[in-house]
Amino acid sequence: MSSNYCFDNHKYSTHNTIINNIGQNKVICDIGCNKGYLGQKASSTNQFYGLDFSQEQINKLKEKSFYKDAIQYDLNNLTRLPWNIKFDLLIFADVLEHTLFPKNILRFFVMNYLKDDGEVIISLPNIANWQIRIQLLMGEFNYTNKGILDKTHLHFYTFKTANLLGENCNLDLKKNLYGASFLGPLIKIFPFSKGLFATNIIQIYTKSI
Repeated sequence: MSSNYCFDNHKYSTHNTIINNIGQNKVICDIGCNKGYLGQKASSTNQFYGLDFSQEQINKLKEKSFYKDAIQYDLNNLTRLPWNIKFDLLIFADVLEHTLFPKNILRFFVMNYLKDDGEVIISLPNIANWQIRIQLLMGEFNYTNKGILDKTHLHFYTFKTANLLGENCNLDLKKNLYGASFLGPLIKIFPFSKGLFATNIIQIYTKSI
């Protein structure tokens, strides 16, 4: 299975925002790693493990050196990982919205694979984005091959409902960020506008103890 997505190098993109908040000297599980964009950019000071539904993507990753290991994994069928590791960081970058039960998945990984002082980075599509609001005003809700209305998305989120997802998984919100490639500079000036102009909701959580 090939992916319609590629790395977005805009300063305020979801990819770059996540990379800028990973930190250093961490053991990381990239859940839904796709082509390995994050590991490729941040593996020089971190150790990455990857999971992805696509065996094709995993095979490509294994040909490269920026992931210590990567496996094919179906998030809708939760099974034990082959690594006896508690991770410093779990990353769910634009993956939970594609799954049947996001809360169950998040809880499973937090309970079993996150260190007590570890963090979780989650990015989700912002259904309250201005473009979607205009479409709804026009009576339209048309799915696309990628983006907020990706036809494979099973769930949609606002900043409020994203907060509830984290709270229901025993996580404490540390940072509420955004991905907005073109309108990122505007949100930086007017932070209150992120709910309208962000394409992605990005949140960093710590584990509730």
